[in-house]
Amino acid sequence: MQQSRRTVIGAAGGLAIAAGLGVRGGHVARVARAHDEGGPHPAHIHVGTVDAPGEVVIPLSDVSGEFLVDGEASAGDTVGQETAVGTQGSVTMVDVALSDIIEGGHVVMVHKSAEEIDVYVAGGDVGGVMMGANDLVVGLKELNESSLSGVAILHDNGDETTTISVYLTARDDGHSADGDEEDPDAEDDDADDSGDAGGEAVAIQDFAFDPEALEISIGTTVTWTNNDSAPHTATAVDGAFQSGKLDQGGTFSHTFEEAGTFEYFCEYHANMTATITVS
Repeated sequence: MQQSRRTVIGAAGGLAIAAGLGVRGGHVARVARAHDEGGPHPAHIHVGTVDAPGEVVIPLSDVSGEFLVDGEASAGDTVGQETAVGTQGSVTMVDVALSDIIEGGHVVMVHKSAEEIDVYVAGGDVGGVMMGANDLVVGLKELNESSLSGVAILHDNGDETTTISVYLTARDDGHSADGDEEDPDAEDDDADDSGDAGGEAVAIQDFAFDPEALEISIGTTVTWTNNDSAPHTATAVDGAFQSGKLDQGGTFSHTFEEAGTFEYFCEYHANMTATITVS
């Protein structure tokens, strides 16, 4: 199969996209078995870390049971034991050297779906063990109780290009592979219960959080409201809360039950940051 390469160019502080993000393949029938129920999952390389992913710099093929290679399905017949653990994967060749990806401070992030692009299901900072001189193995940890984890293998092709393979598998514990099952306790925490300490409001407007610094008591519920026409998120750096995509007029509430200082940001606009201090 002739592979069409994703084109990227060097930029200060990292990499920049020279090709569009419309690289996802069609939602075709899945052939993987066992617990492979999710996908396709959009995947990208971002600047930043798994706890604070920033701008997308390299689009990757969707991760799915079709094992897309540069957006085209490559999965064949299923073979062997029916009890084999289902896997999802993708392969993408990009026009950037492995050394640039390693040195640029990047992270591999996998999203729940094209419709819920703001929800991450797995991710891993680019770093880890080299296999020989040409392959870096990056661990991908589960995010947002998706049940998905795996590895990304970055292969130096020796010609200033890198082949990036992403593989995910789901644990067998009753979780949905695409993260639909949620912890009931977590749901209660973010519900309308305002707690004994009452509530506070944060307005998202003019591409900023208002107030930018908020001090509250333990048990206070904070409600964010997006007043901008652009979508935003309120995402805690430490993972304590995640609003998901908030369209204009959308709201999100979270009750703070522990003391501490919580930094958060908008996943769509990394310059939007704020803090909440709980005492």
